[in-house]
Amino acid sequence: MLTTKVFNDFELREVLNVDVLVIEDDEDYLEILRALLKSDNFKIDYVKTAIEALAKIKNYSYNLVFLSASLNDTSSSKTLLDRIREVSLVPIIALVDIESEEGSNLVLEGADYDLQKPFTPRRLRAAVTAVLRRTEVGGLENSDPVLPETLTSGSLALSLGRLEVTINQKKISLSAREFSMLQFLMTNPNRVFTREELAAQAWGWAKGGEMRAVDSAIKRLRAKIEVDTRRPRFILTERSMGYRFNPAGGLHSDN
Repeated sequence: MLTTKVFNDFELREVLNVDVLVIEDDEDYLEILRALLKSDNFKIDYVKTAIEALAKIKNYSYNLVFLSASLNDTSSSKTLLDRIREVSLVPIIALVDIESEEGSNLVLEGADYDLQKPFTPRRLRAAVTAVLRRTEVGGLENSDPVLPETLTSGSLALSLGRLEVTINQKKISLSAREFSMLQFLMTNPNRVFTREELAAQAWGWAKGGEMRAVDSAIKRLRAKIEVDTRRPRFILTERSMGYRFNPAGGLHSDN
């Protein structure tokens, strides 16, 4: 039995009382996740089919879900993810098999993080801590509730607690992947990131992934938050390098 601890004592204080649902039909990966997470006192439920998963999510409030991208079921994982999103905003980590064409090509737009198989305990820890911190799940025992943190740049505001973005106080619709990208950029203003760094830090992608997805996400974000996409103010392109977030972009007046 694998008993390697994923989290150290300091990190465990940030992820107490977390209920996890694992949706996975591969016995090996199911056992790995159960062993790693239970060794750090996470509360684990697991199912192997879409029907079981939906029944669990409808009847219990989970803090985190692991969803296999290549789930062998009558419903595809994309369909299952969409159905989960209809009843819950629970954070979802997609388990993507890089050796499976089905898994690698599946675009899980509703997932909060992509964890590629095979993964190491360190990689698992990075995925869980990134998602739980992003959604403010867990926390110190007996601590008082914390008000949602909001990142702002002029008329642009991103609420980590409500998982919503507004521009000029008007809510805009972002996919989970777009939200993660914008949050990461706003959290690290004026820092230039390559496409690979953005894919790794914002989405959890391993090196060698499809970097055109980053450009597509940036293009969609600009269409939603920029006044003029030809002259962006918030998300700037640094030629031959990558992208950076300009915190002064919202200080311009459009009147």
